[in-house]
Amino acid sequence: MTLPNLTPTRRIGDPRCGSRDTDDSPTCGALATWHVAWRLTPAAEFSLACDEHMARAQRNFVYADRHPAGVDCDMPGAGWAIGDPSFCVLPPDDTDRAFLATEEQLTA
Repeated sequence: MTLPNLTPTRRIGDPRCGSRDTDDSPTCGALATWHVAWRLTPAAEFSLACDEHMARAQRNFVYADRHPAGVDCDMPGAGWAIGDPSFCVLPPDDTDRAFLATEEQLTA
């Protein structure tokens, strides 16, 4: 599977595109419209992307799932709920995390 280079970013509840055109360029920073799951197992990897960078990702990479980005997607402790469509949730406690991919620490 081909994935973009992923760079750790802090989750602050402000979904912004973390895509970069080159390793040396700054992140896009536009409002994120898509939350992308590059893979859900064994170690989940996610990104937030604007429309432009989502279109590029669709042309150049393989991803497991995506859904429209919301504030909950960029909150610490958010988990990916697999469904049709998928969505992000903030579970009330750790016992509700069994169905979630919770390793959301990386973004492209």
